[in-house]
Amino acid sequence: MNQINWPRTRDVLICIICIGIIFWASWTILGQFVEAIVILMLSMAVAFLLSPLVDFVTKYKVPRVLATLVVYIVVLGALGGLFYELVFTLIQQAVAFSDTIITFASALPKTFQDTIDFLKTAGHIPPERIDATISQIQDQAYSFAQDTASNAVGFVFLLTNAFINILLVLVLSFYLTLDGKRIRDSLVSIAPKRFLPNVFLFEDALNRVVGNYIRGQLTLALIVGVFTSLACITTGLGDYALICGVLAFMFETIPMVGPALASITPILLSLLLPGAFPRTFEIIAWFIVLQMVESNVLGPRIVGHAVGLHPVAAILSLLVGAKLFGVFGALLATPVVAALWVVVASIYRSARGESADQILARKRAPWTLPRPRGRMPRGDGRTVSQPLEGDEFDNSEGMQPVTQGGRRPTRELETEEPDNKSGGE
Repeated sequence: MNQINWPRTRDVLICIICIGIIFWASWTILGQFVEAIVILMLSMAVAFLLSPLVDFVTKYKVPRVLATLVVYIVVLGALGGLFYELVFTLIQQAVAFSDTIITFASALPKTFQDTIDFLKTAGHIPPERIDATISQIQDQAYSFAQDTASNAVGFVFLLTNAFINILLVLVLSFYLTLDGKRIRDSLVSIAPKRFLPNVFLFEDALNRVVGNYIRGQLTLALIVGVFTSLACITTGLGDYALICGVLAFMFETIPMVGPALASITPILLSLLLPGAFPRTFEIIAWFIVLQMVESNVLGPRIVGHAVGLHPVAAILSLLVGAKLFGVFGALLATPVVAALWVVVASIYRSARGESADQILARKRAPWTLPRPRGRMPRGDGRTVSQPLEGDEFDNSEGMQPVTQGGRRPTRELETEEPDNKSGGE
């Protein structure tokens, strides 16, 4: 059991290298269809998210087609309402933001009048040079404000294109949710029968790691977005609460650095608006607390337990994914590495002699097994105490019985004295 099967290990390593080469070649070819691949990946992610809701509705004897249709109608209605509110609110807040920059640039000479006078008198700097510098700063601020207002219109068109892609994602995910089991059975039927346990093992890894990671990451993003909006409302930036919350939601989808990126927009707004201090320090304090809670409490509980990666491994995978494939690589690096880690660990256990069924049982133990009541006689004159039907078993230590409280029984074996009379007879 403890001896490594070297020929099998060699074959496994060769297979891994071949799979890597095939993956690299496929990525090079499919790189020309990045947008279509992203839409397909997002559709699979949405199907992961909404399948539990559909399964919940089908428990009430609702046909799966009708349950899927109801869930997606609710989701489409929510997205449509959010899109309607988001577009007009973003336009208003973008215009207000550009007006704030123009006001700040216009008041620049009055705000720093004392400093300008000091530079003219004691700094030995020609007044013409100071005036030219101020005019240049004002021109750049005006240009930035005009670009912000004009970019808001372009952002609306970009958002419309994104909304069309979202509809396409929802349509694809609808069919994946509706016929997911049928598609899964078709793919499984292609594999040879002797590889079916390994296929089920890989499917189990994907379902547990990737599915839980997507759900957990979106939950974290929603929490950070709501928290950012509340921070803006309580610190006097209520007019910009929605845009800051949406940006925070988007930034949080990037693992590890989400809260830090989400804090940039509120801090810049606070510095540009009147009364920057102590409001800016309050916003910084809000996001320091958010970073600590997200990193030490929410992240490990929601995502870390499902993924099972050490934080160092998660950060390294994030950096490598971002370096190789940009933002898309940063988003998918952690779940991909986590799934690969589960598969590699399972291959290692398989090389040591464990079957795929045993590995799956190890991951899902303890489970419930029906056992007969009473005692089972042994050939050495002793009887082994048998648990009642429904007792749990821990597979990690040779099917030892575990009580419902999680502790092993103190009395496992009972010795029966042989009957001398019967023996004599």
